[in-house]
Amino acid sequence: MSEGGNSSIYVGIDLGTTNTVMAVCKKPKLHGFPRPMVRDINQYKTARQMGIQRWLPSVLFVDADKKIKVGQYAHERKDMGADKRILYNTKIDMGKEVVYENGLTPAEAAAEILKVCHTTIRQSVIPKGEDFPEVTITVPASFNQNQIADTLKAAKLAGFEKVSILEEPVAALYNYILGQTLAGDEQMIDFSETKRVLVYDIGGGTCDVCVVDLKIDEKGVYDIHFVVTNRYTEFGGVDFDEQVAIGLLNKLFKRYNISDDSVNSSEIKNDLVAKLLPYCEGYKKFYSDQLNNNFSSDEVRDAEFGSLAKFMDYEGVELDVTYKEYQEYTKIFFDESYRHPNRDLTDKMRDKNIFKPVHQILKKLRERNERGIDCVFLTGGMSKYLPIETALEEFCKCPILKSEEPMDAVALGAAISKLIKTNKNKSDMIIGSEEIEVPEEDYSVKDSRPRLPEAIFIDVENQLPMKIIDANITIPCKDEVKHEFHVGSNGVRFHLFAGQSQWDPEMRILYDYTQTFPALVKPGTAARIRYEIDEDRFLKMQLLIDDVRQQVLDLTVETFGG
Repeated sequence: MSEGGNSSIYVGIDLGTTNTVMAVCKKPKLHGFPRPMVRDINQYKTARQMGIQRWLPSVLFVDADKKIKVGQYAHERKDMGADKRILYNTKIDMGKEVVYENGLTPAEAAAEILKVCHTTIRQSVIPKGEDFPEVTITVPASFNQNQIADTLKAAKLAGFEKVSILEEPVAALYNYILGQTLAGDEQMIDFSETKRVLVYDIGGGTCDVCVVDLKIDEKGVYDIHFVVTNRYTEFGGVDFDEQVAIGLLNKLFKRYNISDDSVNSSEIKNDLVAKLLPYCEGYKKFYSDQLNNNFSSDEVRDAEFGSLAKFMDYEGVELDVTYKEYQEYTKIFFDESYRHPNRDLTDKMRDKNIFKPVHQILKKLRERNERGIDCVFLTGGMSKYLPIETALEEFCKCPILKSEEPMDAVALGAAISKLIKTNKNKSDMIIGSEEIEVPEEDYSVKDSRPRLPEAIFIDVENQLPMKIIDANITIPCKDEVKHEFHVGSNGVRFHLFAGQSQWDPEMRILYDYTQTFPALVKPGTAARIRYEIDEDRFLKMQLLIDDVRQQVLDLTVETFGG
């Protein structure tokens, strides 16, 4: 069965840190607009019972029989406390050489989540007699090449023969545009002239920021151009939960006169924090709901719920976090530490700041002599926490556009992305406020995909990092690196990095390459690199050796046909 060949639908999957969401869109006929819908996902709701639910918690539980169960049941097991058989927040480890205690890698964990989606599509989404539909999986716009490779690997392991990759902020923006069109409401911003929009997507574990130029002409044609993308930032709702859990733990220590020094095991402390995390996630939702219901800070009721059957030597421990305490515990994310970058690469808090990614991307615009932004589009699950919106509005000093369905927006946008991208070189996508008769093939949009957020460097043995691909390069692209380096007789080993410059203190490693030559070469022989980045931002590389044999080595990490 071919994928997408004989199918009347498209599928979008938001492979999220906290939840995975799936949406379906029917291919439109001559009339109307695509109307995507979130589809329930069949998952384990108890140890033995399956059931459908709107969202799939991105949590895995390995039972006594070594069977992996994904979804609500696994999430509830997580809420019971730390357990080595439970995996969650694994998205933040994509692209890293990590093996969890149960033997799974981040890509394999993602594959287990995607398998649930694949099964649901096959069993209850595909119309009778049709082929498996085309599927788009979303990733942060700032995902680097090894993270993209792990996502593609996970999709392949899950059974998908072919998938497209789409950046999460892009997908959310597509959904926002379509939603405004279908609603027929007046825009907050007049887009008849080009407006520069900062897209701020903060979810469960990542904060994705990019800048786009958007214009809507008198015919309702959307012209979207992506200007710059920020670097990958591991920051989101889980960090809020963890900070509140640490604050609550200290509060309990003080209540029961427990000395911090008396708990000398970091493993015990981490276990205590893990037990408190589910309650802290509940406090976050409790306060977010009140603030979104037009409660002022003074009117917010304090949360007084939750209890632990046992806390160290104490039983029946009642929990509570007032709104004032919640603000105190999380104020670290709203301070001005972004003005003083921390160069300690082991400090996991160095990027945990609401303002830092905005500061970085605005700095990029200034360095390129680009004009500033006109408004902010805020989306992602954590956008429901109103203080983030308030802080960004004050920081950016411009209007905030907000996704009405932040938990679903990315999946919904991914589901319609194939329609938006079809036949780019033909007419623009017509999505005015009225239904217009247009052939399906006329659905297209001027779309310059996000550019590479960081330059790519190679660190050859005993040499300084050498830039091989410029930051902000237009994707897809391919070229041959103009400068060369020299290799040994048996093979070559080097690291591939992503960063802003050779001296970037936050430069991060992508791959560690080791290649043995099929035939010996003369020591010091010159070699060059040829590269290609496809439209899904997957990096392919070749090593060209200038000897009599003209050896060519493939350095591409294996994924789909890699």
